[in-house]
Amino acid sequence: MAKKCLPGVICIENMTLLIILVILIIIGYLYYIYITKSIQKPSSNVVVLSQPSPPPITLNGVSTRTDTIRTDPMSDPYNPPLRNDGYYFPRDSADVRGIPINIKTRGTGMDYSQLGILTRPNVRNAHNGEMILPLMGRRLMNGRDKWQYYTISNTGNMNTKLPVSLKGKSCTGEYGCDEINNNDTVYVEGYKDTFVATVYENSTFSYIPYI
Repeated sequence: MAKKCLPGVICIENMTLLIILVILIIIGYLYYIYITKSIQKPSSNVVVLSQPSPPPITLNGVSTRTDTIRTDPMSDPYNPPLRNDGYYFPRDSADVRGIPINIKTRGTGMDYSQLGILTRPNVRNAHNGEMILPLMGRRLMNGRDKWQYYTISNTGNMNTKLPVSLKGKSCTGEYGCDEINNNDTVYVEGYKDTFVATVYENSTFSYIPYI
């Protein structure tokens, strides 16, 4: 016969009490293992690397000329015949204006190369041959189809670089002139005469078919 509990009293059987006790023990054990692992687990150290701030920009010693040191036109045939004004700003001196000026806003021009030859009609040189001068030039990178040209004399012991003019416009200046084509007549300073241009053929364009 099952036992009856008195009014106001909670009755728990021995087996039920044992099961509850076992469950509590298991929960406590699992909690203990969790806490132990959390304590033994090494904490990950987060290292924050501070990026060094860029050094302050100083304008002391700023030179407003970019061509104070350049190849001598006498020794380099690919250097154009341009005058160097000789201005020099020492590195330990400050620019009174505070900022550099005359900096190109577009890319600098291509390197000079020999694009053809210039021949002087009906004139012979000292070697009883036709007078032939090299036509040196480059394309300007100013968004316009303009070129700069000059030539080199072949008389005397010194090969002097000479300005070239096309259609009355100097081809050696900053803005250049129109492109010189075959059979164009150009004026060469120094000889004070006209020459006929012969332009080399363009190199063949090639590509890598596997790219």
